[in-house]
Amino acid sequence: QSPVIAVLLTILGTSGTFGQVFNLSSAECFNPKAVAAINLFMEWSAFNEDASDGYCYDNHGSGYEGGQNFISCGGCMKFSCTSHPCDDRDGSKFKMFWVLESVATQCCQDCEGKIFPPNRVVSTTSLGDKCDTLEQAICKTSSDLSSAGTVGTIEVSYTSGNCCLDENTWSPAGTTILEKDTCSARTCMQGRPAQWDRQTKYQGGCGCCEYQSALLLPGDCQTLLDGRQACCCDGEMVVTVEQTVEMQSTPPMA
Repeated sequence: QSPVIAVLLTILGTSGTFGQVFNLSSAECFNPKAVAAINLFMEWSAFNEDASDGYCYDNHGSGYEGGQNFISCGGCMKFSCTSHPCDDRDGSKFKMFWVLESVATQCCQDCEGKIFPPNRVVSTTSLGDKCDTLEQAICKTSSDLSSAGTVGTIEVSYTSGNCCLDENTWSPAGTTILEKDTCSARTCMQGRPAQWDRQTKYQGGCGCCEYQSALLLPGDCQTLLDGRQACCCDGEMVVTVEQTVEMQSTPPMA
């Protein structure tokens, strides 16, 4: 087996931090169809002096009294049925209408005002570089210790189709890196995202050596340019040194 190592570089965006404030005046659902169940531009007449006979309606004909809510956009946007005084020619005293009351804290709002539920992709942008890098922003939730709840955070991540991340360096597809400490080699494979494909040469996992851009197993030997033999021993190439010991005879005692 050759396990595949996928690398995803994640950078947290500044929007949607603890104590975030939504801009309700510019807020709109990322998917207009998700709020199509109510008409935000309609008004309905109420004739009582306290507007108690007034209702807001959804597009299915269901009525909502003043102060009742309608939740849409994946649970993010809460609309409230409210009223304003209006002496109309039909004899009505108030007009009922829908107004956006609040946005759930676990959701996110981008710079254009669009509201996104958790785990929704906010944007995907190709950087057009040689690594074929994609920048993707996703609405994520995180814990807010101050309120014991969750808040939405836009997280920006980068994935590459032609390069793999090696610590802090991007390596192009086809690059092979030897790792003698694990007796393995990993190669950057093109894909979306590009991934490291590891091949283990020695299942023992220790004591290999790197020699002339190749891995040698413990005990493997190679002939050096000067004709000597060097062998892999505990991760190092070791040359055997032969020593000749001369024995001198001692003359007999007189």
